[in-house]
Amino acid sequence: MLLAAGWMLAGCGGDPAAKPGFHEINQHRFFVNSLGMQFVQLPGNDIWLSVRETRVADYAAFANATTNGWQAAWFQDTDRHPAINVQWDDAQAFCAWLSQRERASGLLAGNEGYRLPTTSEWTTALGQAEPTDSGNFGPKLGTDGFVRTSPVGSFPGNALGLHDLRGNVWEWCTAWPSEEGIGRILRGGSWRDDIPGLLAADRELIVTPKVATEDYGFRCVLVLKRPAKP
Repeated sequence: MLLAAGWMLAGCGGDPAAKPGFHEINQHRFFVNSLGMQFVQLPGNDIWLSVRETRVADYAAFANATTNGWQAAWFQDTDRHPAINVQWDDAQAFCAWLSQRERASGLLAGNEGYRLPTTSEWTTALGQAEPTDSGNFGPKLGTDGFVRTSPVGSFPGNALGLHDLRGNVWEWCTAWPSEEGIGRILRGGSWRDDIPGLLAADRELIVTPKVATEDYGFRCVLVLKRPAKP
């Protein structure tokens, strides 16, 4: 179960809300996809953001289906840790693969699908009063007991139920396609970072899309072209 600000999202196992589709708990609407990833709507548009960073379990399904050779890091002892050592291009490929898979199954319409968040979408999500006194940051800060990555959702979420926007892993984002240059953008800070400047809410890293490290991960946006409520 993932704890949010005053409410709770569905877990896994026998929970009926783990079934793909729309669900509602305590008047909070969310969408569950075929991998059990949960999405909440950003205010005022048709963009739904994953409540957590893409997990080892999620990315492994893609890696196994496409035989891209990816493996979880040696120190990640459960499949609930964020997927790391993922290049920007591979994060994009995951989104394309998942979109095609769920369109083929009928879960998504042909004009619906997944992609990486834009930087403006990411900062909109961060602006929803996320707690600033907890998260998986550099060990020198003493804010948590994790030496490296933590399982996603280990810390309180914000008002929308979004977890780990700050800390745990840097998250790949995108500008709109016409604005993309040679570099790609990462937001949020990571488990390695203990310098205030790196953890500032407005900080972004611009790096080559071919970089993959143990503190780079991602979360997905889901674009739904349908009413959220029946």
